[in-house]
Amino acid sequence: MSTRLISGGTILTSDDANSIIENGYVVVDGNMIVEVGSGQPPTSNYDQVIDASLMLVCPGFINAHTHLCTIFGRSLGSDRSLLQWLSDAQVPMLRALQIEDYVLSMELGAIENIKAGNTTICEVFVCAHYADGVDEVCVAALARTGIRSIFCRCSNDESFFDGFIETRQDIINRSQRLIKNWRNHDRVRIGIGPLVPWGSSTDAFVDAVGLSKEEDVLIHLHTAETPEYNDLVRNRTGKSNVEMLADVGALGDRVMLNHCVHLSDHDIGLIAETGSHVIHDPTSNMLLASGIAPIPKLRSARINIGLACDGPACNNTQDMIQVMKDAALLQKVVTRQADALIAKDVFTMATRGGARAIGMGSSLGSIQPGFLADIILIDTEVPHMTPMHDPISTLVYSARGSDVHTVIIDGQIVMQNRRLTTVDEKEILVKARTHAVRARKRAGL
Repeated sequence: MSTRLISGGTILTSDDANSIIENGYVVVDGNMIVEVGSGQPPTSNYDQVIDASLMLVCPGFINAHTHLCTIFGRSLGSDRSLLQWLSDAQVPMLRALQIEDYVLSMELGAIENIKAGNTTICEVFVCAHYADGVDEVCVAALARTGIRSIFCRCSNDESFFDGFIETRQDIINRSQRLIKNWRNHDRVRIGIGPLVPWGSSTDAFVDAVGLSKEEDVLIHLHTAETPEYNDLVRNRTGKSNVEMLADVGALGDRVMLNHCVHLSDHDIGLIAETGSHVIHDPTSNMLLASGIAPIPKLRSARINIGLACDGPACNNTQDMIQVMKDAALLQKVVTRQADALIAKDVFTMATRGGARAIGMGSSLGSIQPGFLADIILIDTEVPHMTPMHDPISTLVYSARGSDVHTVIIDGQIVMQNRRLTTVDEKEILVKARTHAVRARKRAGL
């Protein structure tokens, strides 16, 4: 077990009090934070000392919903609404991908997330090659990069686009295999869930709830993302998206409800009563013209909220710092209240909120003793962060993902001075460019 000392930086702890420690230090032993303080650090023979002077030291961001599998479709189908964007560009591209393309998508996406300071991702995976075991090799690809991941194997059994539908039994069997094979990995967990609420049978939702309980895994669900989502669900069931989920038992503390843009007060009450978690994707909601999630109402109902970039094809970046800023500004402009959602709120959503949503609120998303050492260092010695009077406001409103200098995940340095230590970034970029052009030709786009 190696020991590391990070000293001299400004620590944004994201603890319950949102403490800020000037001239702080963090002691890491193995993969755990064992001491946090200010001033002179304890004397010891550390295996490594990291000078964090003029840096912010933060918990790694938790990108609680993304689709790295769509990264080859970045910028395709721009300026279209969700369903048109899917049918015109993204689904044809996904159909054209080969297994190696999916693997490259995971590697490229993980690199982009790490370089933006996102130490944990929830990959909501969808593909047309499940029968070929592509999900298994994609999990392995993420693991190689060093990122912490919740790999959410999502699918539909009744309707979606041609080639993306599985039988209920295949969904169960393949999900169980994935859960079994990755149960004991330090940084990988498996999640499940129907991909879209209008594409799965009631029985498939019941299957997911049963598997979640039996295997103690998360359920991750696109929920009330657009008015069309609610209309499609209501046409099938006579209920809103959230009401339908309540009826089939698919709400609760193991459940992550993504988007949650078009909610009634009754929907919000159901989410609150069941302790379900909401994941907010402000940037992709704006890009696809999906609408504005009622975040102040959700917060008033004491619902836990995580934050996410969504996929690199429907956000176009994986920059959680930009997403924090977008989340705060969007609520200010729609409510015309400057304090509707403040910097501290969105920072908590990007760290502790996401950790709670993935069931790791007592071990992840904060810099305090007893928590996992997922830590990022952000260089503030740049013009756009000078001067820095309020560290959290500076992070949210002034910083950029490209300011992330060092990334530590599970106690291991995976990026230092913006150079990755786990994979060959240049090689993956070259391959991804070549493979994306080929896939686009196969897709006829």
